[in-house]
Amino acid sequence: MKLKTFFRAPLPGQVIFGSGRVAELAEICEWFGRRALLVIGGGSLERSGGLARVEEALRSGGVEWDVLAGVPAEPPVECVDEGRQKLHALGAQMVIGVGGGSVLDVAKAIAALAHEEAPCVAFHRGEVKVTQRGLPCIALPTTAGTGSEATPNAVLTDRERRVKASLRGGDLMPAVALVDPQLTLSCPPAVTAHAGLDAISQALESWVSVGANPLSDMLALDALRWMAPALQRAVSEGSDLSAREAMALGSLFAGMALASARLGLVHGIAHPIGELYHLPHGLVCGLLMPSVMEFNMPVAGGKYAVAARALSLAEPGTDDQQAAEALIAWFRSLLCKLGVGRPLGEYGLSPADFDFIIEQGLPAGSTRHNPRQPTADDLRAFLQKLIEAY
Repeated sequence: MKLKTFFRAPLPGQVIFGSGRVAELAEICEWFGRRALLVIGGGSLERSGGLARVEEALRSGGVEWDVLAGVPAEPPVECVDEGRQKLHALGAQMVIGVGGGSVLDVAKAIAALAHEEAPCVAFHRGEVKVTQRGLPCIALPTTAGTGSEATPNAVLTDRERRVKASLRGGDLMPAVALVDPQLTLSCPPAVTAHAGLDAISQALESWVSVGANPLSDMLALDALRWMAPALQRAVSEGSDLSAREAMALGSLFAGMALASARLGLVHGIAHPIGELYHLPHGLVCGLLMPSVMEFNMPVAGGKYAVAARALSLAEPGTDDQQAAEALIAWFRSLLCKLGVGRPLGEYGLSPADFDFIIEQGLPAGSTRHNPRQPTADDLRAFLQKLIEAY
């Protein structure tokens, strides 16, 4: 086996995993100061009691905080600037993000740009670069999906240009990833399903990425082992803590894997498709994954076969082609069991938008890390197929 001789593995400053670990937040805050900006989404965190647990931990540690609430899905760059204003008004010494991937991405961007003067959109468009160190970010995920608690990037939307893209850099990596699976117990079935499909897609894409390496391979394959048997149970039995723990751990591992290996074609074109049709990111990723695996088969079939065998999807004695096909069939079956297995044409995908999707997706960093490089014609044919298949 040929060893990849060079790779990077950005990781959170510290990872704390386990049910009930939110109680350690007060102790963690002591490392950074006594004033924090708390970034959250809508009202679900409050309704679930999760917000009360977080605030009690802050209160017990004598932490003063202000709140940026209502961070939406597909957050715009302006959301980051709003948070920066609150941060400066309080004189906060840290940012705490509690929520799904969108919330964590906004929290990370606020922390990373805390000492910069230019608006967030200028960094998003590449007009200026970060020149100063940011503030520490503590990331508490409430979904098992994006792995944002373990990645050095923040996905944001420039609504004026209709572009969804990532800010990247070392200061976007959380200082602490505090993963408490109990925070995911109240996650609704649809959100659980979409987030889980995103996480499994990330593990599969990291596994076959051109940037894959010994560390990312170990993390990606273990992520699949944890999540594959757990996602359907987490969706249908949301109070099943063991399923939630397996998904939270798998999502964390997948985030660590992608931070090192990067992703692939699924995530390269999922962003423009989601932006165009206002579809949940994880849903789009899940619907793209089987067809992308088929496209990658000529160069990645062997690794798909390894994953299939690791998940006990291939009968003993089957060759790599059969094993890889079993993995693709399993993923399609999972989509159907989760109630989302429909062609993207039924979700709105139209040939009228192909040029925009190709223009945005072909040069994307994720696409460049796909094991088989597509041409514009490949993508056009691929998108046409997705109108009637998945």
